[in-house]
Amino acid sequence: MDSGLPDSAVVALSVVLPLLAVCVTLVLVLVTRKRDLVDWFDFKFLYHDDPPPVGFLRGNFAPTPKEVTNPDLVVTRGELPASLDGCFLRNGPNPFFEPLGKYHWFDGDGMVHGVRIRGGRASYANRWIETSRLIQERRFGRPAFSKIGELTGKAGLFALASQNLKKRLGLLDLGMGTGTANTSLVFHHDRLLALYESDLPYALKVMCSGAVETIERATVEAADIVGGGGGKKSGAGFEQFTAHPKIDPRTGEMHFFGYNLRRAPHLTYGVLDAGGSLVKSIPIDLPHGPAMMHDMALTETYAVFLYMPLYFRPKEMVQGSGFPFVFDADLPSKFALLRRDAEDASGIQWFDLPAGMIFHAANAWDSEEDGKVYLYACSTSEYTLGDLISSNSTRYPMATEPSGSKSMMSAGGTARFMPGAHGGMNMMERGRGAPLDFAVPPGRHQRMMSEDGGSSVGASSSFRDGDSSRDVLNLSGRDGGGSSTSLFEFTFDPKTGLATQAKIVDPRLCCDGAYMVEFPIVHPKFLSRPNRYVYLATFCDGMKTNGVVKCDLSVSGGGGGGGSAVVGRIRFGSKRFGGESIFVPRSQEEVGEEDDGFLMTFVWDAGRKTSFLLVHDARTMGLVAEVDVRARVPFGFHGAWLGAEEMRKTRLGEGGGEVRVDVGDG
Repeated sequence: MDSGLPDSAVVALSVVLPLLAVCVTLVLVLVTRKRDLVDWFDFKFLYHDDPPPVGFLRGNFAPTPKEVTNPDLVVTRGELPASLDGCFLRNGPNPFFEPLGKYHWFDGDGMVHGVRIRGGRASYANRWIETSRLIQERRFGRPAFSKIGELTGKAGLFALASQNLKKRLGLLDLGMGTGTANTSLVFHHDRLLALYESDLPYALKVMCSGAVETIERATVEAADIVGGGGGKKSGAGFEQFTAHPKIDPRTGEMHFFGYNLRRAPHLTYGVLDAGGSLVKSIPIDLPHGPAMMHDMALTETYAVFLYMPLYFRPKEMVQGSGFPFVFDADLPSKFALLRRDAEDASGIQWFDLPAGMIFHAANAWDSEEDGKVYLYACSTSEYTLGDLISSNSTRYPMATEPSGSKSMMSAGGTARFMPGAHGGMNMMERGRGAPLDFAVPPGRHQRMMSEDGGSSVGASSSFRDGDSSRDVLNLSGRDGGGSSTSLFEFTFDPKTGLATQAKIVDPRLCCDGAYMVEFPIVHPKFLSRPNRYVYLATFCDGMKTNGVVKCDLSVSGGGGGGGSAVVGRIRFGSKRFGGESIFVPRSQEEVGEEDDGFLMTFVWDAGRKTSFLLVHDARTMGLVAEVDVRARVPFGFHGAWLGAEEMRKTRLGEGGGEVRVDVGDG
């Protein structure tokens, strides 16, 4: 039968129609089987091999599997003061799903543990923070977003490619952020905010039981910002928000920053006024490109930025097998002072000191006597790259070694683990040498601590033969040499441009064998003004703390950190380990003596297999009360105390009505 079409048209159709059918079939496959496609990709390229068994999913670092509410807690020692009326809250990582692939402590979904105290009685509750990430992964049925632990070596590219593929196929929405909200808590403008430095905050409300409920992901949007001349200028919004903003107790302003690793400006300074409005947004050029910037400080005159030589260099990750952060010991630690009344960064002052790393600052202030700025912070500044790891050390894990291969680490190597209160990071000196690993494979959630409080490691461990009963994490300070994290005093003279640093407290000399003092806290009403006392957690093994020391900054200690500045000490006791303490002023209305208040923290009792809330007198360091929370509270990060009135305000909307919980579909 003659089609009436030219032969050339018939030939063309015979070619085009099959191709069109193939294209339609491919489109239908992508539409109907896109989940199968990403599953194939993930398990083919990301999760086909077991990572080394080192990390933060064992013992009391393991996540708790459910949310609970425990009323009528038993006060097992002492008495809860009748004046305490509020809620102690502590944030931390708690992965909802069993992680696939490598995992770092930063990666877990945020969970808030709360103890409501009133009239000498207490109740406990824990709740996950309903982030966009968690909501979407619940819908997905497994971990779907990339994790910090996966961003190692060339495999890190597959993790990023996997997340991008899910985005392009419509399986993930990255527009609502990818953070876990697991790092800290801050109360400002009648809102409790859960923070994570690569995302925006999440607003929470605190219920009478101590449980939190998620309201929404907050926004810090572009605004018309009033300039110094009374006119208005455009202000940039924020995509990232530090986990450690500073609230001026006199003005009510919240000073913060966001650092952007992907594009300039890599650092932006912001201020929210007491009413929660963005009134300042200043981009700041960084001399050596993007870097990890975890904390800042504030004085009555200056915002102080801590630009440590821990640089974001993804090329190094691809060329090696470590993380995309490189500690460059050839470059200095840089500190920036920017006047709080500045309208731009043109007047910023930079100060250089020897290479070091600061994760947390205690306080800073302007001195009326000499015109200098004083900063107190915990710093590691004794870097000896290429140390040979001793056989019994749990301070630095050995690099993973394939079966039958020689060690990747040697006395002349350049791999380096940097201690830090959030688990530290594995570094390479400008990309050379073999990196160290600290990730853990799946299936290790429920490995509980041994009777002596340590956690055992099986034969698959990448550590050298040694005492496997100790807590095998990334770092411990019982071996000689290497770095420790100490309390330092830094001074900056805006007139001369000179800076100094002096060690105030060296934990190896004064803190019962601790290798690190970190998580510094002060009375919150003394922030940005001269203060006398700093309270520090003492780290005894891995990321476990065994107590608290009280330091008097008016005692110089001879500049060697020998311990005369330590004027009080809390010891948690045998087989007991904790974390950061929170300072709760005795009076919520008046500013009394600087140390007139309470220290609160959770401790895990490895012998009794439960967690306790400890309340100590901040002046005498004596125990006031111990409360059995009847649950295991995993080790975590930072917390806050909210008084009863502050709790109530978190539940009220702007119009005075109850806020509806509405986090959307992610």
